[in-house]
Amino acid sequence: MVDLILPGQGAPLVRLLCGRRGRPTRLHLNDGRQITAWNCAWGRDHGREWEHLTLNMSPRRADAETAFVSTADVMAASDVESGADLYARGV
Repeated sequence: MVDLILPGQGAPLVRLLCGRRGRPTRLHLNDGRQITAWNCAWGRDHGREWEHLTLNMSPRRADAETAFVSTADVMAASDVESGADLYARGV
């Protein structure tokens, strides 16, 4: 991954999701929701510490929920098929 935007606090999660493009990744959010990410576009606004993610839009999947979330809201990520833990945010 080429960092055209300086990496923020969510860079490890962004790298994970970009590397898994096309494979389902379950994101566990701090409010208890779970979202399955198949792909993501990301960016980081000027002056912000955490990246934002647009999920399941490029390409659009008819069977997947689209979402816009901050990497700050993602507490963990796991492989949908195996259940393996892929990411846990340090507190």
